[in-house]
Amino acid sequence: MTPRAPETLAAVLVAHGDRGGASPNAALEAQAAAVRKLTGLHVGTGVLKGEPSLEEAVKNAAQFGAARIAVYPLFMADGYFVQKVRERVNAVGIVPEPVLLAPLGLDPGLPDILVQESLAAAAAHAIDPASARLLVVGHGSKLGPASATATRKAAARAALARRFASVTTAFLEEEPFLDDALHASTAPTVVAGFFFGDGMHAGEDVPEAIAETEANAIYTGAIGNSPAVAPLIAASLLAALPQDEKSRGA
Repeated sequence: MTPRAPETLAAVLVAHGDRGGASPNAALEAQAAAVRKLTGLHVGTGVLKGEPSLEEAVKNAAQFGAARIAVYPLFMADGYFVQKVRERVNAVGIVPEPVLLAPLGLDPGLPDILVQESLAAAAAHAIDPASARLLVVGHGSKLGPASATATRKAAARAALARRFASVTTAFLEEEPFLDDALHASTAPTVVAGFFFGDGMHAGEDVPEAIAETEANAIYTGAIGNSPAVAPLIAASLLAALPQDEKSRGA
């Protein structure tokens, strides 16, 4: 991937803001650093809850003087929280208006990374994936279907790889709940976290559920921690470059 001139585009990676976990917002900062290295772009970070705020990050990007600001939501669905990102970015009043890109969870390349991370975890624990279950766990939501739909679509794409005996889904905040899904099978299970960072849900709730149910399961952690995610983000940002900048850089 060829880095582009930093002055063409400023990017803001936005996440929810971790509540809990050993290193809050570690995934956000790690992915931002990797994307900077891959692209040469000015890449800031902001969160909906906590610091630095999304508004602060957008204002900093505007002060950078770029021709365009791209906001990349590090969420797993185009649901409630991405709508909040959209509203809050618009309220800042930056001209020209920053472009809001599709969230990470909808990237068509993400299910392949999910499978590769799950296979690596299986190999590390001497689990034969051909006789194991891949359980993709997402947040789920009582606010709408977007979270569950995105998780199910990713699991369906992962199933097409035909590397595991079965691929199923479970959720933390709607049925089928993770505890029930863990109890539902005694087969060796690789639990893949369809989350961005290791906050309270990915870093605490999932491991605790595995321990409490005494399931025959291992956990990959949140998919957002994977080093393979940064190239997906970088490609999306570079695609947001103005067409004239792309032609000059070709």
